[in-house]
Amino acid sequence: MEQSKSIDLSVIIVSYNVEHFLHLCLESVYAAINNFNAEIIVIDNASADKSVEMIRKKFPSTRVISNVDNLGFGKANNKAAKLAKGRYVCFLNPDTIVSQKTFEKFIQLHELNPTIGISGPQMIDGTGQFLLESKRGLPTIKAAVFKSLGLFRLSERFFGQYYNLSLPQNQNGKTDVLAGAFMFMRKRLYEQLEGFDENFFMYGEDIDISYRSLKLGYSNFYFSQSKVIHFKGESTPKNKAYEKRFFNAMSYYYNKNFSHNWLLNSIFITGSYLFSKFKRVVSSRRDKTSPILVNDWMLVSKNPKLFKNVKMNMFPGIKQCQNLLEVLQVKPKKLMGIVFDMRTTQWSEVINFMQVHQSRYVYKFISVDNKRIIGSSDVLSRGSGAVIPDTKKKSKTSIV
Repeated sequence: MEQSKSIDLSVIIVSYNVEHFLHLCLESVYAAINNFNAEIIVIDNASADKSVEMIRKKFPSTRVISNVDNLGFGKANNKAAKLAKGRYVCFLNPDTIVSQKTFEKFIQLHELNPTIGISGPQMIDGTGQFLLESKRGLPTIKAAVFKSLGLFRLSERFFGQYYNLSLPQNQNGKTDVLAGAFMFMRKRLYEQLEGFDENFFMYGEDIDISYRSLKLGYSNFYFSQSKVIHFKGESTPKNKAYEKRFFNAMSYYYNKNFSHNWLLNSIFITGSYLFSKFKRVVSSRRDKTSPILVNDWMLVSKNPKLFKNVKMNMFPGIKQCQNLLEVLQVKPKKLMGIVFDMRTTQWSEVINFMQVHQSRYVYKFISVDNKRIIGSSDVLSRGSGAVIPDTKKKSKTSIV
């Protein structure tokens, strides 16, 4: 009897009400595991949408765990990780996109550097903007206060500890904390760490596990050469419940890891409270912001049928380019939106294009199966997703 091949990587995704984003994420993940043995585990935290149904229909080789209740980020990851058989594990958010060589690069990184504990990529949002949380310092009292007050914007040298601004965006290097949106590590290390601390529900788990990795003597590593899109918080509304969870998470983290001095404790708790409230207020304002009005749209695709469908049902004035070079030859007078057909475009090309041009354009993405379209219009929007209507059934679908 032939022995089954060992699994190199287990990709674990916790999902909650992000069906369209998850679909695009899984397409990118499957394209990235062609050259080695990997398994994909999606654990759904009681989504109200059709996420589980979609996975079983479109990605039948995915192992799906459907929870009756929302277990939170850490507990759900731990539950899935118990089933993982890979030498490495990657904890991945459902609103992320990886390029074709992402996982190969991370495996090579860890194979060549046994002292690396947890690693993470350079992340950009749906507009191509670099996400500062890609690399962070430990949230000490001082770092948390400077961050809460926004002082890191005044001086990277004196106030930039929270976002590890001493390490340039495009330079590989050690960092204290990696983002939970993409955490890569050996399965053996995950077991040594005894997984995520389940006393956190949604925030702080990544900080805590990063810190525990450091305490074991490992170095956490920011791998800038690998770039990932993180649409950032598509399944997480910034409401009062968010504010409470964020505050509780930071308070628990501090009480767990730092000495109890009443003055410092008061400063940290006050800072955490103000910061959580600040984030909710900012997010609330963003959600109320009117979508950017895009007058000109360009579809990057070689598929005439798709172009006809999108033109008929979504963007009546849309034009078509065969590739990204043709896009650059167009000189729009106003803000232009680009719709990428991911059946004919590589994610690595798209990510590089977005990072170079950023807010010069608005970006949308059509899934490989040409059935869904998603994207964030700007830094202020939380992104949207929709099913592309059938050509035979003309309908007006608003995509913002």
